[in-house]
Amino acid sequence: MNLSIRNLPFLCLFGLVVIAACKKQDYTSVEALDDENIAAYIQANNLQMEPLGTTGMFYQIIEEGKGGDLKYTESYPIIYTKKSLDGTYSVADTFASASRYMDFLGYFLGETNQGSVIANIPEYQQILEKDDGLKMALRTVLKKANGKIRILVPSRLFTDSRNGNADLGIPPNASMDYEIRVLDSASVPAYEDLAIRKRIQALGLNLSDYQKTESGIYYNISKLGEGNPITIDSTVTAVYKGYLLNGTEFDQSDSVNFTPKSLVKAWQEILPKIKKGGEVHFFSPPTMAYGISSSGPAPFASLEFNVTIKDN
Repeated sequence: MNLSIRNLPFLCLFGLVVIAACKKQDYTSVEALDDENIAAYIQANNLQMEPLGTTGMFYQIIEEGKGGDLKYTESYPIIYTKKSLDGTYSVADTFASASRYMDFLGYFLGETNQGSVIANIPEYQQILEKDDGLKMALRTVLKKANGKIRILVPSRLFTDSRNGNADLGIPPNASMDYEIRVLDSASVPAYEDLAIRKRIQALGLNLSDYQKTESGIYYNISKLGEGNPITIDSTVTAVYKGYLLNGTEFDQSDSVNFTPKSLVKAWQEILPKIKKGGEVHFFSPPTMAYGISSSGPAPFASLEFNVTIKDN
């Protein structure tokens, strides 16, 4: 074969066109990849899910909401779990702060960065203003508070889906499986009371050994103490540990001085039931701890305490 030098540019161009065509055939868009992954996940797990319009999301109502209509401008206690479809990432502990949200529904993204704390950050303002994603699914499908829904969300709807999040263990292009319960504030006490009762039983303790105050605190006095009586104005020295209801220790001290009136309401109510030298184990609902806001170790969290008051 005789190839002249003047034909080389044409041959090179032809080769580049062929290579580009092959690469185009091999390329799969994020949208197509999301759709394939979600369809395969639904089939493999035999799920009964409904498509949510053209959003790429699929949903299943687990419990119909019986509360008020969900509105973006109102705050709700939200408890949720999530996992990537391939199972490499999972947040399943409903007592952890990562699974609890208490803020405006319009600021709920189901991600690490969400809520009012990001509302004034320019890069998030446009995201929060969009009527899409999980918040839209909750408002238009679940519709009412005190309900539970399962939602499959394609990776393209998350703020940082393409690269994932190595620090959290989220792989790139990870679509997610969510289960979300939306409460109204009035339902929190009953929900948390049940959580406390289950925790006491899970610890192998007898519920009948615990007295319940009118404010919802469950307590057991293991040692009354022989020292001076305690009032909310007393100065006491305590040894204590504090836990979330999943057993995670969030606070402790081997020796700390304080007056009960300087602490959360649960301590003000329970400590005067013992004397110096006494020991008490108690569970506080959020209304007697840090409230149902986002403050404290976790939003609207019930807490467990083991407390010994030194006799000195």
